[in-house]
Amino acid sequence: MAERWRGKCAEEGSAALDLYAEMRALTLAVVLRVTFGLDQRTSDFAGAAELSTIIGQYLEAIVATANEVPPLWQVYPPLSRNYVRVTEELLPRLRALVSELIGFRRAEAELRPGGSADLLSVLAADATLTDDDIQYVLFDLVIAGSDTTASTLAAALFLLHVPKHAAALERARAEADAVDLDALTLDAVRSSLPVHAAIARETLRLYPPVPFVGRTAARGEAVGDADIPKDAVLCFSPYFLGRDPSRWADPDAFDIERWLADPATGGAPSSFSWLPFGAGPRGCLGTRLGLTEAILGVARVLRDFDVAFDRAGEDLAYKYDLTLNLGDSTTCRVTPR
Repeated sequence: MAERWRGKCAEEGSAALDLYAEMRALTLAVVLRVTFGLDQRTSDFAGAAELSTIIGQYLEAIVATANEVPPLWQVYPPLSRNYVRVTEELLPRLRALVSELIGFRRAEAELRPGGSADLLSVLAADATLTDDDIQYVLFDLVIAGSDTTASTLAAALFLLHVPKHAAALERARAEADAVDLDALTLDAVRSSLPVHAAIARETLRLYPPVPFVGRTAARGEAVGDADIPKDAVLCFSPYFLGRDPSRWADPDAFDIERWLADPATGGAPSSFSWLPFGAGPRGCLGTRLGLTEAILGVARVLRDFDVAFDRAGEDLAYKYDLTLNLGDSTTCRVTPR
């Protein structure tokens, strides 16, 4: 991505970008590499480029379906062009490509046991898993792990460039310049970049990718004064929890110091006050990946580029579709440092 940005800047010295769109492309590429072991430039799987394209179109079509007004897909699905495109065009092709890739990775695992560390290769080497089992896991990670992280990256960079957060920006840039980002091991990311870890957590507190999370009761249970029947659906809101004035000091303020002073809870009375990834056995599978991307992604951009947002000084504009959607609120101009 940095190479492409520098190419765009080559003629005029800077370039106009839609940062949210750029982050969506970046996080999709990361997810494809981590889950499928695909890099479009070097992949040995012939369908790598098409798979990337289809997944991108699939994600966009799902959001478009969810945003239909009126929601024709709920009334009579064939009336919705988006729904028909998802179910009859994109999803069948996507499943076929992933099925081909699973077969490719299974054959590769037999020839080179332990040769690849991507998730698909690990799953394909497990003879107890069916192709359907593997597809369920991969689809969950791809659908949940691209746009969600993209919005966090774009929102974090925007918030840092709000004039009143100038001190946090300078502190983050100094840390990014002082650490050899390219040499960091996975286990050293958070400890080596505490300021960026605080930025990621504070952004996720204020702008979690998913505003509500539902859970179905596996059995009847009394919770406080409420009797919860079996199969009842209960929801909690990471958005509300992160802004609850009874749990957070100055809850609407972007303040990374709360996490630097208390990395465990950010000063809240419990870690359950911060639940952008959920918690427990049903928590997000991609928590570590998402946080690592958010921390390193912001650090790399700050190290390599100056960013000037078109909406500098304004509040971050956003809405929630299936996930946090920043629209065109993070258009900007980038200049290589």
